Amino acid sequence: MRTSCNAVTKRTMRPLWLVAFLLLWAHTASATTYMSVEPVPNRDVVGADNLAAIRSIGYANLERWSQRLLHECRVVDSVIDALSANAAIHSVTITNTRVVVAAGGFEGGTNPSFVFTIQDSGTGSVSQADVNVLGNALGYVLNQGGTAHFSPDNFRAYAFPLDYAVVTFPGTLSGSGAQAFFEHLGTIDAALFSGLFAGFTQIDLAGSTTNNSMLFLQPAVSKNRFISGLSAAAADVRALYSPLKNNGVPTTARAGVAFPANDWLAFPDGEQYLANVGGSAQLLRELATLRQRHLDAVDRLLDAIERDRVEVYLASQFRCPN
Repeated sequence: MRTSCNAVTKRTMRPLWLVAFLLLWAHTASATTYMSVEPVPNRDVVGADNLAAIRSIGYANLERWSQRLLHECRVVDSVIDALSANAAIHSVTITNTRVVVAAGGFEGGTNPSFVFTIQDSGTGSVSQADVNVLGNALGYVLNQGGTAHFSPDNFRAYAFPLDYAVVTFPGTLSGSGAQAFFEHLGTIDAALFSGLFAGFTQIDLAGSTTNNSMLFLQPAVSKNRFISGLSAAAADVRALYSPLKNNGVPTTARAGVAFPANDWLAFPDGEQYLANVGGSAQLLRELATLRQRHLDAVDRLLDAIERDRVEVYLASQFRCPN
């Protein structure tokens, strides 16, 4: 990622990609929910030492592992299939729900995430009830402490409203590039990188398929501090900060946000997630089987880490748990 210590003037920030982005931003229908769920398991499920070992292999290797879980092991598709077959969800289809591996950052760390772009209004959309069920089921199966749902288009969509801003890059943004920008933000203001609730999700904005935007929810700092630090970091790397007021001054917008979660120490069987999934005993058995497959995949990765064989494992020895 190219960086510069010189702030970029408005005149230098208006190439064709910027004009196209502004048009897309202005005409985006109120139709998108984003959902982020990590495949890296929660510390209270696998233990602090195992989590540290998993993170020690670096973002690039974790991204490769996540891609294989998504595309070869069908971890997300299997959850959607189980929920649909047991009538727990009714509106999720391949045309209204898209999932990719993208970066997600939280309190100083960046992990690959399964990031969903979900059409949440209009003809053929996904209902909020189904978004909630799917998010809780994925949180359970993937052994997460919490998942994130946010609607930039409708601040009333979920549990509470929260300010946000977006940084958009020309072209395609890699997960490693998003991680590098998050770390650069920390050099400007550590509270926006490693502070309480500091984080981002890499997204496709306004129908793009390049993952070239990073959406930052306001952490536990003032709005002015959030805007000042994030807009300065965007200027440093010649990226676009949005939204802007009519006079071009950076500001924030409001998103509807929800964080479904499970306390694995208090509820070791994922009861808080499962209470929001509902469904039959058959569905719960199928989800439990999928959860165990994820834990088996984690165990295989940990074994490769212990044997110092991560590169070989991901290249030629990876197998999906059955």
